[in-house]
Amino acid sequence: MKQNIKIIIAGGCGFIGSSLANYFLSKYSKSHIYILDNLMRKGSEINLKRIHNDRLFFIKGDLSQKSIFNNLPACDFFIDAAADPSVLSGISSSILTLLNNNFISTINAIEWCSKTNCKFLFLSTNRVYPIKNLDKIRYSEEITRFSWIDNQDIKGFSKMGINELFDMNGYRSLYGASKFSSELFILEFGKYKNLKFVINRCSMVAGPWQMGRIDQGIIAYWLFCHIFEKKLSYIGFSGSGKQVRDILHIADLCSVIDKQINNWSKINNQIFNIGGGKDNSLSLLELTKLVNEISGIYIPISQEKKKRNADIRIFLTDNTKIKNILDWEPKLDKRKIIKDTFNWIMKNKSELEGMLL
Repeated sequence: MKQNIKIIIAGGCGFIGSSLANYFLSKYSKSHIYILDNLMRKGSEINLKRIHNDRLFFIKGDLSQKSIFNNLPACDFFIDAAADPSVLSGISSSILTLLNNNFISTINAIEWCSKTNCKFLFLSTNRVYPIKNLDKIRYSEEITRFSWIDNQDIKGFSKMGINELFDMNGYRSLYGASKFSSELFILEFGKYKNLKFVINRCSMVAGPWQMGRIDQGIIAYWLFCHIFEKKLSYIGFSGSGKQVRDILHIADLCSVIDKQINNWSKINNQIFNIGGGKDNSLSLLELTKLVNEISGIYIPISQEKKKRNADIRIFLTDNTKIKNILDWEPKLDKRKIIKDTFNWIMKNKSELEGMLL
């Protein structure tokens, strides 16, 4: 990549956005990074301080308002990491807020990118895959987790997990629908407005600088609750704690986006599943065991049998497509993810305590 690259990161003070900004500032000595953020989330100010740099320019504003795009500089890439990432968003809160954060802001961004010939990278989510179709996959119950049964004749499913050919017809949560709606318009802009884009459907991303909550950022949240001795529960699926997700270290996400930017001709106008994969998957029970081993902290965890709205039993990402095209796969395992996050919390314990929980 040329050293004087210019990148705009929407949601640049969030966990993923600030990590990407820090990554590109460190790797490309003449890069200029413009971050857009409304600082709505707790911890945004901490992330802004983290990425302070003479080559970083902060623009505060609401991306759902077109006026913020009026004076943006011409850039090479626009990375859309701005979103309300909670699966529960819009269910018992304002749907308008969800749409502004996760849909209207993206529409404004792709309009601007199509007019300025700026390449657009959209960070979507595996929650665009419909719940009822995931629930059709047969599973077994093991001692510490639920596991999908191999060799089922379902398009888009293999022993590795879910790939990009999975059936997209069905409900997926209001959050998932907001991100999928953005995907549809990105595809249309690619066809009719010459937008150059990539869509990354990310699995659970974790690591240092994530401000975890009960509805989002579960790895950091699990560690926060152990370190600060807060109440924890296994929610849903009879309170078993056996529901499973694959997790991806933030450093691995940064590396794949870097590879995409440097190999744009290979990935332009495509959709990719990006996740930790089967080898980097954990149930909540297994997460607890690793947190216990790494932190040396044990707390009681209660059981709530009733499942939350839009929850799913299992999700595993099949990374085969991105591996075949860019020879990328995760390098950092689940123990490394938890250890790095634990060390970061302990290093910043006094600043974090009382702010996030």
